[in-house]
Amino acid sequence: MEQEQQTQFIVTLDGPAGVGKTTLAKKVADALGIAYLDTGAMFRTMALRLGEDIHGLPEAAIRSKAQALHFALQGSGSQSRLLCNGAVVGDEIRTEEVGRMASLLAAVPVVREVLKDVQRQMGQETPLVVEGRDMGTVVFPRARFKFFLDASPRVRALRRMGDLKALGKTISLADLERQIRERDDRDRNRPVAPLRPAEDAYCVDTSNMGIDEVLQTILRCIQDLKEKGTAGALPLLADCMKAVHARHPLVHFITNYVTVNDCANMTIAAGAAPIMADAPEEVEAVTTLCQGLVLNLGTLNKRTAFSMELAGRAARKAGHAIILDPVGAGISELRNSTIHMLVQEACPTVIKGNSSEILFLAKGTGKAQGVDAAVSDLINSDNVLAHAAMARKLAADQSCVIVVTGAIDIVADARRAYAVSNGHALMEKVSGTGCMTAAVLGGFVAANPEKPLEASLAAVVAMGLAGEHAAARMGEGAGSGTYRMFLIDAMSTLQADMLDAEARIERLF
Repeated sequence: MEQEQQTQFIVTLDGPAGVGKTTLAKKVADALGIAYLDTGAMFRTMALRLGEDIHGLPEAAIRSKAQALHFALQGSGSQSRLLCNGAVVGDEIRTEEVGRMASLLAAVPVVREVLKDVQRQMGQETPLVVEGRDMGTVVFPRARFKFFLDASPRVRALRRMGDLKALGKTISLADLERQIRERDDRDRNRPVAPLRPAEDAYCVDTSNMGIDEVLQTILRCIQDLKEKGTAGALPLLADCMKAVHARHPLVHFITNYVTVNDCANMTIAAGAAPIMADAPEEVEAVTTLCQGLVLNLGTLNKRTAFSMELAGRAARKAGHAIILDPVGAGISELRNSTIHMLVQEACPTVIKGNSSEILFLAKGTGKAQGVDAAVSDLINSDNVLAHAAMARKLAADQSCVIVVTGAIDIVADARRAYAVSNGHALMEKVSGTGCMTAAVLGGFVAANPEKPLEASLAAVVAMGLAGEHAAARMGEGAGSGTYRMFLIDAMSTLQADMLDAEARIERLF
């Protein structure tokens, strides 16, 4: 898997042509005292140097010619200079014809790949303000400070006309607006890195804003994010686990019959107590006696859906912690209608699901493969911020905590989002580790009702550590059945202080 090496400070400004990215990027870089990189100038320079005949060459030849152009960056702020093969790039690239050529060249995958590598290398060497079309979505997807600038085509045409007049060039406003619309259409609909805002970008419509107003908006947002980062020290997790052991909360489960025994044993191993009851005649009475409720739709039927509705209402009325695990969201009308009903009627404290299940709840677009996430929905280092932004928005919409499980787990509420990298690949080889995670969440959140985000984070870390410790015990000849047993053992022997000592957590927002 391709990894982006993150620098200490990158600001991305994306947007269509003529929106003012270049001017603003220079001003932002001046204000921050760091280098400015005009990636559009890189494409324009390459288009001018390589010419339109490049499109007819084989991919290997295009790559070779593209890699023969060596880019470098000098200076900082508005005094930053882009060099190509040792020569400063100047106004020779600032024509509409070169812009047209650059837009066509930008649709060639091998060219984008070569320039992406060069741009990332620059980002590893120095803090940057970068502007272009896909800086926040493709080149620097883990940049913390992302902005998408936009304006109407007419406004952008008027601005571009002013720039051209300053260079002694003239063009009619109608022709300029037509060219801008055509370029927008190419850029937004091209199959490779189409122009669009990153999901976690701050979007700014500059149509009715002056340059200084936009600049101050961007700088305020950067400062707010920096303050959140410094103020956002990672929460201590040991106390959450200690509370589970001290309070020994009783958790009511209406769960699936495939993993019910594992969920019960994992709950006990985590320090809580389980009770499994799904008869409609008693679920309200049972859940009222408990401090937490876990609803798992793994083997859903109409009877258990009704039981979940009754229990959810009772737990909500009692103010108990409610964990909803929307297993298989999106794969059938029964599941979908039941999930939406439970979200509305029970108002879960935590919704936990894999990336496809959470995407379905957030956008209706998840592609679950049965009870597993689709490969296209999986979280990785390149898209973790986008998933975190989506989880945070869903958390805000539903007034709850969202837990997205995968190789990288995300735990988010409306204000904060964390990535958790604990866990082991063997966890995917055992049926029900997601259900067991929901069980641990039930105990942790029930024992820490005043801090559901921290409790959820602690539960996810605890489950990940149990996975790591279990894997460390695997000997020759041991398989998935042994690992399942070791997993529960590891949770039962986990010490509270291990959560803070061994957690691999990153605050994303």
